[in-house]
Amino acid sequence: MNFDNMEPDYNKDNETDLQKMARQTNKNVFLAVTAGVFISLGFAAVIFIVFLNLGFITLNKFNADGTRRDTDGTAKLSEIQSKMSDFYFSDKVNQQALMDGMYKGYVAAYGDPYTSYYTADEYSKLISSYEGKIGGIGVRVSYTKGEGLNVSGTEDGSPAAAAGIRQGDVITAIDGKDITNLDSNPVNGLRGEVGSEVSVTYNRDGASNTVKLKRVELQSKSSAGTMLDGTTIGYVALNHFEEPTPEQFNNAVSDLESKGMTGLIIDLRNNTGGLVASAVKVLDRLLPAGVYGTQVFKNGSTVELSGTGDDSVNVPIVLLVNGDTASSAEIMTAAMKDLGKAKIVGTKTFGKGITQKIEQLSDGSGLTYTDAELRSPNGTTWHGTGITPDVVVEYDENAGTDTQLKAAMDLLK
Repeated sequence: MNFDNMEPDYNKDNETDLQKMARQTNKNVFLAVTAGVFISLGFAAVIFIVFLNLGFITLNKFNADGTRRDTDGTAKLSEIQSKMSDFYFSDKVNQQALMDGMYKGYVAAYGDPYTSYYTADEYSKLISSYEGKIGGIGVRVSYTKGEGLNVSGTEDGSPAAAAGIRQGDVITAIDGKDITNLDSNPVNGLRGEVGSEVSVTYNRDGASNTVKLKRVELQSKSSAGTMLDGTTIGYVALNHFEEPTPEQFNNAVSDLESKGMTGLIIDLRNNTGGLVASAVKVLDRLLPAGVYGTQVFKNGSTVELSGTGDDSVNVPIVLLVNGDTASSAEIMTAAMKDLGKAKIVGTKTFGKGITQKIEQLSDGSGLTYTDAELRSPNGTTWHGTGITPDVVVEYDENAGTDTQLKAAMDLLK
């Protein structure tokens, strides 16, 4: 047997200093090379991940049928922009309008009628309306896609009221442009510079009417009170919940109390909502300290809508509601009903039991989006179902009197 290729036995104890140095050097070289390999691999992995996130590297670029995969839509948008830029015939293109249309379309695709994108100008007008300072025609509306802007009322002395527009009318066009099938609320088309004119087309009983109105600056009066003739029953109509509403409501109630009010009717019919904070402040004038409702957010967190009740009203109360009583007006209805503070008279409410957040974006434009579900003090919800009154009474237009108001008065006599 040939042993020429066998290594001799190795004994560290017989090793010379030179041999030890050589062995240590080889070991250090091996460790350095190994560390370098791992560092290089780690650096390459980091670069790969960064490039992947930035879109310079794309995994699984194609679908099974060979079409390009585009998970975030950027590649497709770039393709569309390239085609339109190179081949669209007309040069009369408003780039800002293109961008705004893209933003509006993206937000509208969520399919939520209460979630909208606003240009900077539209956002400014929206905020002004909630502050109670409205440059427009003085009409309260709600938008239904497929129908138009449904008129729930007009401001006294406003251009709309003077032109004969009234509750039940449906605005179908603004300045000749059909608005019945838009993805976003077209109400901002009614607003504009004070003194400017706007053409409004509305339907009533199947007939179409068009009027030209001059926009004016309106200080919205969202609450007004009076003592019903021949009684000591106070009556306060709440048309909308805006920033001035709580103060206006407090003044009206205090005035009625000073006149010896023994019962109070609060009319929430055709009140489509408004600011949640304003509704809570109104409840704070009517109810003792406590929780008037709850907002429940996406992550499960909650916010209690509560008040101190320092100046609550101590007379029997009846609320009037109908199918256009919605949102913040339903917060008030649910709280008063659950806490046993009022009897509810009329017809089932609209059923909007969600809230929206209004935010200004970095360029001055704005966004409203649904952010929470509402619950009554007893924990019930009403979104999509509405709130059924304690006493159901239909409004009879041919009765010659307000049948719902009469039923409310009968409860307080």
